[in-house]
Amino acid sequence: MLTQRKKTFSKRSRTGCRTCRARRVKCDETPVACLKCTGSGRTCDGYDRHRLAPAGGRRKTGDTTPIFTIPANLARKLQWNVTSDERRCLSFFQHRSVQHLVGLYDSFLWQQVIFRLCCKEPAVYHAVVALGAVNQANELTGCIPRPGQSTTHLQNTWYRFALEQSGRSVALLNKRRMSQDPQLQETILVCCLLFIICELLHGNRNRADFHLKGGLRILQMMKLRRQSSGLQLCPAAIVDGPSGAPVAVEDCVVETFLKFQESSVYFGTDDPLDFDSQFVFNQPYDNYLLPFHSLEHAKQVLKPLTQANCIFTAVYLKASDSDLQKYYASLQHQQVLLLSYFHKFLWQFERFCAQEYTSTPTDGVLRKEEREAELIKLACRQGIMAAKVALYNKSDPWPASLCLECESLIAASEAAMSKFGGQYPAVTAETGIMPALVLSIFRCPDYGIRCRGIEAIRSWQSEEGFLSAVLSADIMEEGMKKELRWLYDSGAPWPRGVTFVAHGGRVTARVLYWVGAFEKQQCLVLERNESLIAELAAIETAKDWSCVKAWGLMDEQF
Repeated sequence: MLTQRKKTFSKRSRTGCRTCRARRVKCDETPVACLKCTGSGRTCDGYDRHRLAPAGGRRKTGDTTPIFTIPANLARKLQWNVTSDERRCLSFFQHRSVQHLVGLYDSFLWQQVIFRLCCKEPAVYHAVVALGAVNQANELTGCIPRPGQSTTHLQNTWYRFALEQSGRSVALLNKRRMSQDPQLQETILVCCLLFIICELLHGNRNRADFHLKGGLRILQMMKLRRQSSGLQLCPAAIVDGPSGAPVAVEDCVVETFLKFQESSVYFGTDDPLDFDSQFVFNQPYDNYLLPFHSLEHAKQVLKPLTQANCIFTAVYLKASDSDLQKYYASLQHQQVLLLSYFHKFLWQFERFCAQEYTSTPTDGVLRKEEREAELIKLACRQGIMAAKVALYNKSDPWPASLCLECESLIAASEAAMSKFGGQYPAVTAETGIMPALVLSIFRCPDYGIRCRGIEAIRSWQSEEGFLSAVLSADIMEEGMKKELRWLYDSGAPWPRGVTFVAHGGRVTARVLYWVGAFEKQQCLVLERNESLIAELAAIETAKDWSCVKAWGLMDEQF
């Protein structure tokens, strides 16, 4: 009778070098470079300082958590050693992160260009892996770290792994610093975009702002402009590289930087990339506001207009009342043009939508293209409102006549949010909902409308570039509390829908507001939110934000 031999199992080492792990052979783990690699003539890629926990063995019955894998065609294109941990993060980026990044609008960058560069540029590859790791860490913890919490969250293995991957990407870029490769600039710019998103997901706005400014400085030197026909970026976006060879950058890379700049304008823009203002103001832009033949055509026409309005808003936010008076004539001329162009665009676009999208789905959730159309309408209405209020004195409240427009813009935002069926993107470089809500709340004279807008922001829970829903809602609420406290202390007449209750030395404001046919109430304890102030103190530029300065949120007294 034959004796049945038992198969022996040995625990796989998780501390081998990257090369041996990629080859799936046992590493001798010699410090610096293993002998298994050097003895066979291979290059030892060294050791990872941080390893991810094993993915686990068999799946439990009923476990529906998706298992992500890298498609074979993508894996074959990678020409360097890839570890199992990197595979996990790369597949997570492809299957989950990209879904969020294109949650508002489709993007040629995130759906096409990024994978092409990922397969040919190791620096881009490691930056993508880092983003996948941070994104997965946030899904596991269920939240994005708040400002100032990044050090605490570095105790998480996923964050430490992401930091190491980002370091590898930076090291590879530094090695090529003196390279004559004409594609280096595009590689650096794409890595900058990936680093920006990584840092925003990690709650580190200081580093995100650093990478944004670095990328914009590179683009500033390219003397960008748009073609008068087609509105695409001109060949002037191609500049001479170190060797005299042309340096080309994909349009979608430049447009993504402009989108990040657009979301950061509310927090100050020192030296914005601006080539669209001249394009819009120095020629009859009406020539482009003709009937649209596709959604992409409409989006292309709106881009320069949105960017010109962004720069116009940035000027207003930074200027004092005396500056506005000094340059009022030229600014008003730009204001009139912007309002005219936005109104004409909206009229043409609504005609286009009426022809293209005639049926409404029974479940209320629109197709992706129809959702994009709703967001375009909202962006246009927000642009009209932003241009309209841009020249109001900052020391004066908005007139009560604007309350209805603020409420209408909030209602339009809520309607656009409802089209997503509760599936909101966690993070995206695009702006969709947040600018309209923030603008409607900032200086609206009706506190009930403000409460409704803050509630809408909290329900959105997305990171639209530098516009964080959670942080923006807290700032808007804190500013409203400070105004209400001043009204209570000064003995001024109570605003409509607001009552104050004092008990035990604490003052609470009760604000009534309506959402459709439903009456709601928000109770605000009029005390300083110390956690929010600590978060703002952790952001280097927060003290200069227009909203923080307007309300004096970082002053000693509440």
